[in-house]
Amino acid sequence: MSDSRIPLKTLLTASLVLNLFLIGGVAGGLYQWLSHPKPMVGPVVQHGLRQVMVRLPEQRRHELRRLLRETRDESQPLIVAGRQARQDAMRQLRAPALDRDALVADLGRARDADLALRARVETSLADFATTLPADEREQLANALYLRGQDKAVKTR
Repeated sequence: MSDSRIPLKTLLTASLVLNLFLIGGVAGGLYQWLSHPKPMVGPVVQHGLRQVMVRLPEQRRHELRRLLRETRDESQPLIVAGRQARQDAMRQLRAPALDRDALVADLGRARDADLALRARVETSLADFATTLPADEREQLANALYLRGQDKAVKTR
């Protein structure tokens, strides 16, 4: 009879330890959830073209969005070339034997495609800026280039 009690005591002890562990986990999770302040929901600070979109009047926002969409569509070969060059660079890095010259060439192709794409976007933005009145161009400049420490330039 004492032989059957040993496993029963062991099972009861294991169950008690497991229950204490689970209760402690739930209590700890509840404490963490209640003790941390909830993040404030508010406006997200945006920079660059997204900030420009927010600041422009609705009609201008649609014009800029259309222009950027057209630029993206026309630039698909550059986007694909940049993506392919980055994938080739990753393939080089993952290869058992690194071919440094091929890696440098792949990185150079990716950089060239990215620079060409950026130049197209900037040209489109310049074309758009020519259609804006002076006050909206000022908003465009502030949204694109005046952030953080650069705001000191504006106050001079």
